[in-house]
Amino acid sequence: MICAQNNVAPGRKNVFRGVILIFFIVLVVRFYVLQIVQYGRYVELAESNRIRIVPISAPRGNIYDRNGNILVYNESQYNLNIIPYEITGAGGDSILEKLSTIIKLPISEIKYRMRKNWRGIFFPATICEDIDFNVLTRVEEHKLEFPGVLFTYVPTRAYTDRVRASHVIGYLREIDRNSLIKFKKYGYRWGDLIGWRGVERVYETILRGKDGYDYLQVDAHGKVLGELPERKKILPRPGNDLFLTIDMELQRYCEEVLRDTHGVVILMNADNGEIISLVSKPDYDLSLFSGVVEPEKWNKLTTNPEKPLFNRATQGLYPPGSVFKLITLIAALSEGIVDTNWTVNCHGYYKLGRRYFRCWKWSGHGTVDPVEAVAVSCNVFFYTLVRKVDIDTWYRYARLFGFGEATGIDLPAEEEGLVPNRKFLDEKYGEGGWTEGMKLNLAIGQGDLLVTPVQMVKFAAILATNGKIVQPHLAMMYYDRIKERYVHFVPEVDSITVVPENVWRILRKGMYEVVNKKYGTGYLAKLKDVTLYGKTGTAQNPLGEPHSWFIGFTDTGDEKVAIAVIIEHGGSGGSNAAVVARKVLEHYYRLKAEVVRK
Repeated sequence: MICAQNNVAPGRKNVFRGVILIFFIVLVVRFYVLQIVQYGRYVELAESNRIRIVPISAPRGNIYDRNGNILVYNESQYNLNIIPYEITGAGGDSILEKLSTIIKLPISEIKYRMRKNWRGIFFPATICEDIDFNVLTRVEEHKLEFPGVLFTYVPTRAYTDRVRASHVIGYLREIDRNSLIKFKKYGYRWGDLIGWRGVERVYETILRGKDGYDYLQVDAHGKVLGELPERKKILPRPGNDLFLTIDMELQRYCEEVLRDTHGVVILMNADNGEIISLVSKPDYDLSLFSGVVEPEKWNKLTTNPEKPLFNRATQGLYPPGSVFKLITLIAALSEGIVDTNWTVNCHGYYKLGRRYFRCWKWSGHGTVDPVEAVAVSCNVFFYTLVRKVDIDTWYRYARLFGFGEATGIDLPAEEEGLVPNRKFLDEKYGEGGWTEGMKLNLAIGQGDLLVTPVQMVKFAAILATNGKIVQPHLAMMYYDRIKERYVHFVPEVDSITVVPENVWRILRKGMYEVVNKKYGTGYLAKLKDVTLYGKTGTAQNPLGEPHSWFIGFTDTGDEKVAIAVIIEHGGSGGSNAAVVARKVLEHYYRLKAEVVRK
């Protein structure tokens, strides 16, 4: 009998058995990971081999004026896309070479755009936007030669030719990294367009719709075999329509009045903060942003010395000039520093130490009280008055009326302006480094003092309503497509209670005489059938002619309308700005009368 003797040591047997056991454990774990844990991933990859997901862009909501006139709508645009998976293998370069000759783009540029707009190997990457119809037909004629090349329909913005309103509406632009991080939770991806300026930016989440998807079945070569019956097309949901407070006809007229100038006109309902018209000139043509913005045109806009992209209404910082005399008067009267009968004898100058501070009227105004001082804008009166007012008290009242802080208007990039107090002056000039002469300059709206036009129209509205503070706003309501109802915007409302009633009466009387008395500095703004209250300002400018200011309000009983006008380098506020204010208000009430007649 023959026997085979096993000479393997027990220890080595155990090691071998352990290795086999570990191998099977790893194999089982791997099977578990592949078939259970990562099941969804591999199913998705398998499905991607036979399914092509084609995004369907949702149109943004339309934008209308307060009367339902359309300002912004959507038009069709076709983009050329490439499925990266289809051209990464053999023959991919030949496909790109043929495509390059048709769309007139180098292969390197096509590959760059494909990487830039990468969303996944099986997702279309946009390489050409707003393509010419001839390109579309040529590619379609040779469709079999271009597997993985497809077109997508994209709605693009279009604008009425009746009005520009560029700084109100704004434009769209490809999303950047910071915006992508901020809005990623809303489903944004690289290559998406996003509101970049104006209400397009502020109300982006309201105007933007929700994209849909189409599912197509493809073979191993990427050829489309048809739609998938088991997956229904997801239709896009259009964005919500937005209704603005502006009046298109008045906006058009204001743009015409300010044509060939640098300046701002803002008309606002003083009771509720609705902006009826907001024009900043120079501006730009929104149709430039309807499709793809050519680099030459964009560079021309951004390098234009006229700065057409700059919204002077919210970003322009100007000294307010004599308009700010009202703040000094309000502070002094409200604090009881002087009474309403207090007078100053103006000889044409005010002497402080060795310096002489001139009145704008060199011969002087004689004896003036608060009402007359406002009407004729006497510098000497306010030089004398501000000497009695502590700088921090003056600052407190300026802040009370909204200066030195953003108004909160629904436009991006609003400046806060600058109102100095004792701390600011001490930090800038050193303790004891600034003089009372600086207070004299501040009293007449000069020195370390900067405001925006939208702050000035808010100031006029507060004066019109005896202390009611309403937030200026451009959006009236939007239509919620999901809930199928209109949603109205409700602005914040506050009030100033520290100003006595008799002070409001003095201010109103003085502002009435500014416009309605021949000696008033704003007499050129006088209206025929509507009572207008106003204040002019001539803001000194180290770069040239003074800026021309006019603020005011009307009170017809059923409506109070506030207005602010600034004309850069416009000279006297009682001339250019006052005339513009008169023209705008005349046209506004003419439009209202036409509506009544209809």
